[in-house]
Amino acid sequence: MRWSPILAALPLLAAACKGSAPADDAIALSPRAAQGKALFSTLCASCHAPSAKLVGPPLSELAGLYATDPEGIVRWAVNPGRKRTDVPPMPSFRGVRESDLADVAQYIIEAGTAAGKQRP
Repeated sequence: MRWSPILAALPLLAAACKGSAPADDAIALSPRAAQGKALFSTLCASCHAPSAKLVGPPLSELAGLYATDPEGIVRWAVNPGRKRTDVPPMPSFRGVRESDLADVAQYIIEAGTAAGKQRP
């Protein structure tokens, strides 16, 4: 099945309308993760939520996959592949500084770990 641009944008629009900003105000973040939070909210939150699948996997899943490899998140963001055929592919964030992506990666790991612990 081919994705039309309009159909591909619908989940993004729905997620943005639901206010999918991470619910992590209660967790203590490292300084690096705190810096990454703002950029995550701008670039990533419409597709990734703390513990629910939107377009992309939840932070809790990403934290489990990359807990010991935050650089892996940066590599994926710069040069994403396609792992799931039922959703649009992730766009490349090649234009974002790698130091900023490293901050986002740290945020994903810390917020995702906290979200995973809050699951029943």
